[in-house]
Amino acid sequence: MTGWALPAAACGEERDGGMDDNDSEKGIVLTDEQKRRRRSRSIAIALALCALVLLFYLVTIIKLSPAGWWRLL
Repeated sequence: MTGWALPAAACGEERDGGMDDNDSEKGIVLTDEQKRRRRSRSIAIALALCALVLLFYLVTIIKLSPAGWWRLL
């Protein structure tokens, strides 16, 4: 098959990870501001997901109920 290339790891070649021996072992270190923003973003995503699950649950209950909306009121 022409035109297909195997990844370097499949050919037994070593790949350069882009990091030198002098690079920090820790990797990327976030500042306190970045950690705060990440936490806020995670909480917002969790709340949005919970709201979506609740919406799907309510719609399912309403659709499965024999009287529809009136049964819940």
